[in-house]
Amino acid sequence: MILNQNKEILIIFLFLSLFSIYQEISLITNDNIIEDNNEKLLFAWEHFRHGARDPYAKVDKKTWIDFIGVQWKSEGELNSIGLRSQYLLGIATKKRYENFLSKNFDINEIFIVSTDSNRTIVSAMANLQGIYKNYSTQNLTINQIDKAKIYGLNQTYKKKIDKKIDEMKKSYIQDGISIMPIHLFSKIGLQFKLNDKEYCSGATQFRNEALKQEEVKKIIKNFQIISNDTYGKYIFEFMNVSTPNYLFVNSNLHYICDTYIADYISGRDMPHIKRTGIDMDKFYNHCLNHSIITSYDAYYGKPPTKLSYLTVSPIFRTIFNYMDRRIKFNEEHTPDKIEPSSPKFVIYSGHDSTIAGMDIFLKTEFNIEYDIPEYTTSQLFELWQNKSGYFVKYLYNQKEKAVYELNDFKEKINKKILSENEVNDICKPKTKNFLINVKAKKKEIFYQRIFFIMIGFVFISIALLISVCILKRNNL
Repeated sequence: MILNQNKEILIIFLFLSLFSIYQEISLITNDNIIEDNNEKLLFAWEHFRHGARDPYAKVDKKTWIDFIGVQWKSEGELNSIGLRSQYLLGIATKKRYENFLSKNFDINEIFIVSTDSNRTIVSAMANLQGIYKNYSTQNLTINQIDKAKIYGLNQTYKKKIDKKIDEMKKSYIQDGISIMPIHLFSKIGLQFKLNDKEYCSGATQFRNEALKQEEVKKIIKNFQIISNDTYGKYIFEFMNVSTPNYLFVNSNLHYICDTYIADYISGRDMPHIKRTGIDMDKFYNHCLNHSIITSYDAYYGKPPTKLSYLTVSPIFRTIFNYMDRRIKFNEEHTPDKIEPSSPKFVIYSGHDSTIAGMDIFLKTEFNIEYDIPEYTTSQLFELWQNKSGYFVKYLYNQKEKAVYELNDFKEKINKKILSENEVNDICKPKTKNFLINVKAKKKEIFYQRIFFIMIGFVFISIALLISVCILKRNNL
């Protein structure tokens, strides 16, 4: 009797436990933000890679035809697939934050910054059209939301690619256009693109140091072997190279892969490549890995390079500054207060190198696994509050990866990232020249204005003098 009662109690306990787990899983897998009395979202930061673009390597600028024989409208510009994917990512963002952001664009609520590149500027515009589309996401069908996830958050088109591409080309941005300001790089460029030698001369030294690391050398060498042994014969055939030369593969793989990725993502036919019998999907993934290993300023693999820390340091400082302002409002009992310097949501439209640097840092310091940052890849940092205090949620392509107590998260990161003085020392020549040029330009404009004012004063004085002389003569 007692045994049977114990069995019944055990079954009830297991049932309740499973039900509790099911509820937790339901909350985690729900794409909408669920706020209850114990949790409140205070701030969100998102940076993403621009959408799919035209190739920029080895394109004939007279005909805009690439080496595969495909014609484009331009070189390296965002195309219709990139526009559509960013637009749908914006819709997914609207769905997640529809209870956090205003239905209509509020200039005090959201701040958007982009690198000074056409493809990142247009990506930001397309993304914002999705966020501030003139309808509620409640009116979107499940099919449309699913498409937003498929197209906006997963760029590896491995199944039914032709159908997907055709659907995307029909209408990449629909009616209901709104105009929003995009802040471009000027001084802020020195903060968010330090992996680029144009903004930071020290980046070149860090890059060279990375290439000297034995593990990085090993990664590159192994990749070159795979490129030659697995794909060399196909490359020779579709490039119409009669004499096999494996040096040719390594020296040309960058523009081959850049062009192939653009053609693959856009669903181009590429018949002379298909005729070789190459596995198109596997070669696409190989080319993505090539981008990671040889093209990114921040090299994947271990140990992480100094360039990764240089890349993420100003970004994390900026994120924490915004979070501190939102916390201040919250503790002043004005959590919904918004002003231009303290927005609730910040969007940064950038490049793969930013995502790569962040991936390496988070993998090294927090053991967070990463995926290849394909076009439209998104990273989110959200500031939340519950009864226990403040905490940070990290999301990759809008899927939750990790949750951290705010102070612990900040403390661990601040111990690792470079200080503002260290960044200035590393990038001083470029930073100094940039600021000197800005000051010199302002000084030049100031002196020009003084000069024209003096010329105007002299001209007016002469005119008055002539007028007086004429009046005196007439009186005589």
